[in-house]
Amino acid sequence: MKTNGNDKALESYKIFPYVAWIVTLGFAFFVYNLSLRLERVATDLQAQTKSLEAKINAQSSDTVDYESKQ
Repeated sequence: MKTNGNDKALESYKIFPYVAWIVTLGFAFFVYNLSLRLERVATDLQAQTKSLEAKINAQSSDTVDYESKQ
């Protein structure tokens, strides 16, 4: 592997493990929050779907079939 004049690897720095853990934990927290929001949105959409289905079913039972009366 070619280097650009700096022979020290990133892993050789003393602060690297701390930065790596902070980045890893930050990403895990981000994914956790994202999944919680997604679950809330899915629950809201499910409730909205049930409400719309109930409205459609209520309207379809109230309709009159004019074709059969002729």
